[in-house]
Amino acid sequence: KHLKEADASSGTAIIVSNLFPIDRYYDASQKVLNAFEVSFEKRRLDDAYVYGMRYSTFCVNEITKHDYYKSTKFNQKRAVMNKQVTEVINKLEIVAGLMDAEEIIRETERKARLKRQKEEEMRRRQEKLEELQQRVNRQKHSAVVPNPTTNAENVQDSALAKLQRLNGPVEPPAISSSRVPSQSVSEKKDAEFEDSQQDPDGLIASSDDMPPPLLPPQADDEPEHSAPPSYQDIVNYFGPSNIQSTPIEESDVLSKPQNKKVTSKPKLSIRQYTAKAERERLRLQQERKILVSPLRTYQGRVRGSTNGCTVISATIASKHLETHGGVTDAHVCNVIDKECIPLLRSIRSKLGLHGDSLIIPSDVHDHMVDHNLLFQHKFVGAVGGNIVDNEHLGELYTLLAGTPGKTAHFKAGATFFFREHVVSILKFPTSPTEAVYDLVDSLPTCNGRGSRTRCMSLDALKVQMEWYTSHKFSESNCTYIEKNKWNDSMADFDPRVFQAFVW
Repeated sequence: KHLKEADASSGTAIIVSNLFPIDRYYDASQKVLNAFEVSFEKRRLDDAYVYGMRYSTFCVNEITKHDYYKSTKFNQKRAVMNKQVTEVINKLEIVAGLMDAEEIIRETERKARLKRQKEEEMRRRQEKLEELQQRVNRQKHSAVVPNPTTNAENVQDSALAKLQRLNGPVEPPAISSSRVPSQSVSEKKDAEFEDSQQDPDGLIASSDDMPPPLLPPQADDEPEHSAPPSYQDIVNYFGPSNIQSTPIEESDVLSKPQNKKVTSKPKLSIRQYTAKAERERLRLQQERKILVSPLRTYQGRVRGSTNGCTVISATIASKHLETHGGVTDAHVCNVIDKECIPLLRSIRSKLGLHGDSLIIPSDVHDHMVDHNLLFQHKFVGAVGGNIVDNEHLGELYTLLAGTPGKTAHFKAGATFFFREHVVSILKFPTSPTEAVYDLVDSLPTCNGRGSRTRCMSLDALKVQMEWYTSHKFSESNCTYIEKNKWNDSMADFDPRVFQAFVW
């Protein structure tokens, strides 16, 4: 139970994307299977249970969601996995039985340990009671009976000493008046007369009433309180150190600027990132730097275009590059409702996919290059990585913007793959150094229709992309992102992963 709860709350749920080849998921699951086999053989039951459950859950619930799972191309891998998952489930039953037996042993040992601890505590309490009783008895036997003939003053001194020991440090007992030699009346008068002659006005106080001597006055330039210890004093206090302290003159402090510690800007959480993107996009919309307009159609409206975004986006990018002046809304609608359908049918048939399967981008690109719908010599590059990392996404903007003086004034088109959907990014140069960018989305996200969002600058496109991508994260995606740092080796399973191809 504890292992299930810990694994469920770890934020490591596997996410299968149709935009990545299913081969990668087969390879990743094989590594989990190998880890399970090693743990099972070495009787590391907890590890074996976690690995086995993850492998079985992935094979039964997750990889089957991939549109290529039932493709005839992967019949052999599918059969092998089904056989392996059956064997793993059988071994998991053995692991569960061993874990139950271990749990019974642990519970028995725990109860025995608690019983021993309780007995030990009772024994110690009994020993303390016996020790206390013995001390009381010793005090009774060693008590001194007062002697009636003892001098009353000695009894008083003894009682006073005991009180002083109870209340604080022992001070010398006061000398009893009976032990001080008494002065005669005449001697006492002579002494008083002599004192009056030395101090006729009574200005000199007796030594009995004299207060303790005052500390010498402080100089005017000394602070009222002692200064705090220097840094070197603190270092020396905690022991020897290799740090050498150099005295700093007051003039140096006043004349030389002090280097202030530069604090890095705190990183935003994914929810703060989403809220910030929302605010920035709204501001640019109000400034007319981001303009959203609906299309007349959307993918899925016409039968045969459902889940055709990989073909639609690539065809729109190709049409944009080959059309004088760039692609129009009429061109986009024609691609969505007509041109994409025979391409989708042909590619799905070639790959053995069912009618509405989402096609992996690389398969689409290969087919379009082979049929001269995309041209390899116009391909600029591919980028990918963490969508919330400005460095990763910045590579896409660099490819779109082009090289100043060389390709910055050329049109450009890109297909952008993120969270099970693909959109087109189209660049329209307006001068040798400036351009506007359109984000074309074939899903019915704008009043039930597809949309075309115009960004009046590259900075506006960056804000639009931050808004578009961050609003695709579900609550479970946000939880995963908060609990897991980006890892390149786990990119295929991470909700932040994106890919883009630029022509």
